[in-house]
Amino acid sequence: MVRALQQLGEASVEELLPVVYDDVPARIHRVAARSLTAHLDKLAADGAVRALGERYTLVESNPEEA
Repeated sequence: MVRALQQLGEASVEELLPVVYDDVPARIHRVAARSLTAHLDKLAADGAVRALGERYTLVESNPEEA
C-alpha cells in the first residue's frame, strides 16, 4: 500500500485498489476496498498517511525525527 501511494501520490481507495490488489479479481474489489480503507485509517491514525477528504497521501517523514 505504501508503494502504491509512492507510485500514485495522492489517491482515492478506488485508484489504489487495482494497484494494491493487482492479484485479486476485480469482482472482489468491493470487499478488498473495506480492508484497504481499514489499513489506510490505521496508517492515518499512526501519522504515516494523511486523509484529504476521500483521498490519501503519504506523510513525508523528517529524517531528523527518525
